[in-house]
Amino acid sequence: MAPTSASRSGSLADQFEAALANFSRVVESLTSEQWRMRGRNTPGMRINDEDEARPLGVIAHHVAVNLSVIMGRIQAAVREQASPPLDFKQVNARHANEYADTTKAQVLSLLHDSGQQIGKDLRSIPDEKLDIAQEVPSGKMSVQQRIERVLIGHIQNHQGSIEATIA
Repeated sequence: MAPTSASRSGSLADQFEAALANFSRVVESLTSEQWRMRGRNTPGMRINDEDEARPLGVIAHHVAVNLSVIMGRIQAAVREQASPPLDFKQVNARHANEYADTTKAQVLSLLHDSGQQIGKDLRSIPDEKLDIAQEVPSGKMSVQQRIERVLIGHIQNHQGSIEATIA
């Protein structure tokens, strides 16, 4: 029997989908001028000790492509496998150079496609697997915490920086 929203994993999937829908609405609302604006950090927040100085379109694309990366790391944790370390600064800098000309249509398509799959993947996680915890650079984190803080938090933090920039 497939998990439903009444399950913990279903509830997390609902939270993810709501965060993604909110983010997608913000991305959709950006004007061409805003798309090219340099981002600002979410007030009170610095992710991986980086300034959010990329153009807003690049930030939006970064969120879209990293959803699957983050979900892959979550799925490895569900299987109790370690994920290789990532140099986020290097990966993000390379991404900013490679996708400087990304379009809103490309980003929205990526958000939609990966979001649908990730919602299904989250719902398929057995609730008991949500309690599996592993050491990560910031300390011990359960699968549920990774979903809440890393997957959903990533969307919300970058949305905050986009909103701080256009405010």
